[in-house]
Amino acid sequence: MKDFYSIFPKSSKEEWIALLEKELKGESLDKLSKTNHIEEITFPSYFHQDDKEEHFSDPNFFPFTRGYSNKNNEWYIASNFCIEEEKATNKEVLSSLMSGTTHVILEAQNSQAIDFSILLKDIGLPHILTTFHAKTIGQVNQFLQYTGSNPVHVVLDNQLAHIEELIKFNHPSRKLFHVDGSSVQQAGSTSWQEIAISIAEGHELLVRQLDLGIDIDTAASSIHFSIGIGNKFYFELAKFRAFRTCWSEVVQKYNPKTELAYKTHVCAKSTFVNISLKDSYTNLLRQTTEAMSAVLGGVSSINIRPFDWHAKIKNYTFSRRMATNISLLLKEESYLNKVIDVAGGSYALDYITLEIVKKAWELFLEIENQGGITNESTIKQLKANITSKAEARLIEYRSNKEKLIGINIFPNPEKSDNTWESSPTCWNNLNPLIIEQNL
Repeated sequence: MKDFYSIFPKSSKEEWIALLEKELKGESLDKLSKTNHIEEITFPSYFHQDDKEEHFSDPNFFPFTRGYSNKNNEWYIASNFCIEEEKATNKEVLSSLMSGTTHVILEAQNSQAIDFSILLKDIGLPHILTTFHAKTIGQVNQFLQYTGSNPVHVVLDNQLAHIEELIKFNHPSRKLFHVDGSSVQQAGSTSWQEIAISIAEGHELLVRQLDLGIDIDTAASSIHFSIGIGNKFYFELAKFRAFRTCWSEVVQKYNPKTELAYKTHVCAKSTFVNISLKDSYTNLLRQTTEAMSAVLGGVSSINIRPFDWHAKIKNYTFSRRMATNISLLLKEESYLNKVIDVAGGSYALDYITLEIVKKAWELFLEIENQGGITNESTIKQLKANITSKAEARLIEYRSNKEKLIGINIFPNPEKSDNTWESSPTCWNNLNPLIIEQNL
């Protein structure tokens, strides 16, 4: 093996290109380049060792492009639960925990007080991660009083208006501020628009806390992110790597004292852009490849939501279990939790990652220069740009340039009466992009 390169001499990039040009028989080398017109990114379908990017360090080193761990690739398996009635929801949660869930996401449906002693009865809070979507600051107070020092995350509507109250609950085991990038993707954005808006909102939360006297390490450690998962496998994989790179650059500007300040919790969250209520089994295949892209991108949690979450006819017993099984399959049969940074060493993925980083960072700086993510004119422009991308996606599906089995090609021969009962919430009240519904 020591004589490998003497037995098989290394070829230069020039020699490789010469061979490609010979095989193309006079056609342009550009024929081997691929363009994603929605993402506005062009990349060659061939790479050489000379194309290796030097921007990315090893796993667990700044800028954390290749992940936050050099030991394994573990992730939490998240499941969603609507809090309708505490005792019934508790039963659902316990059943899901027995089926493999390790990250419970509880969603309040109204502003009424919640009896957490009933809702969380017999649930081993120290051994799982619990996220609570609250409607009021009072519900947050109730939740945190009950859960104490257990690992919990909070999501609160209109969190900026309650920032002074929230920071009083600061604790190393808690993440009190949330950025939902998946709501940007659900509206039809590009990967770099989603990242730019996410880090801009994260930066706003950092600055607000720093202005109130919170140190950078505490402020950064109190923020968690949800990032959407789409169906463009390599772009989605690269997106999570690009997100960590950009967020690390933001945090570094404030000179944190600990490495933990960089290591935010990233929950990969499935959206409903590509979901079909007419072909449920195709959904499972799509969600599996989407989850795989997030896993290989190195996320903290995978939240595959039941495909019928917004459907008129729901069967959560089946769809929630199948969503959990996707992560179990990727762990226990594919062992993807054992291998660190599977994407490492891929010149193509490094190239796409860097392209997304460049475009996301450029947009982030543009947002900051225009007054930040809370500036009304900035929001208006971003909404218009995202809407334009959503419309461009629909054009591609209507022309069959892009194809989704069970939606615009190969319809399910078994007829289904299921319809969309509600719509997912999108960033700043943008209309959700649901291909099946919008075609």
